[in-house]
Amino acid sequence: MFVRKLLLLITLGSALSPSLEAGEPHFATIDMAKAFESYHLTHAERKRVREARKALLRDPRPETLKLLEVELGDLRGKIQDPAREEKQRQQDYQRFLVKHHEYSTLKSEHERDHSAKLKILNESMVVVTRKLLNDIRIVVRKIAREEEFDYVFEIGGKTSSQLPSLLYIRDATDLTIRIIEELNRKQG
Repeated sequence: MFVRKLLLLITLGSALSPSLEAGEPHFATIDMAKAFESYHLTHAERKRVREARKALLRDPRPETLKLLEVELGDLRGKIQDPAREEKQRQQDYQRFLVKHHEYSTLKSEHERDHSAKLKILNESMVVVTRKLLNDIRIVVRKIAREEEFDYVFEIGGKTSSQLPSLLYIRDATDLTIRIIEELNRKQG
């Protein structure tokens, strides 16, 4: 019984501990921010977002709202002008009510639509960013396996004290440039 337990512990221990033949672990590093910024699909995504934001700015409703504000101001002045006839001021007041309703409706419609489009754009940016970061992770894993790195550490991130999260690592290979080349190799 004792021999079987000892044999089981030795087998378990050798399975859980690194092999003596493997030697020291091989370390690599990557600057994820640099890889992300250098990825051609990141540039394409940023261009898409810029164009979408420009399209939102081309909406004619804000200009129409400005014109309605001017018209409402003119009508307000006419309504408050004591030199004008009461009948004319009443007609101006009725036009003011119609224009104010038009203004309020257009403004709320524009704000709702603009907010919805911004929300969709922002959500799509998050989804695409996650996909691009996953692309980088896949390439990191591929290269790490091919070149037999045991660990790959991210060196670009900062802690809350604005220090890099990894201050020192002995004998590490920086994979950042190779990762960027691999990501952009299929660009076309």
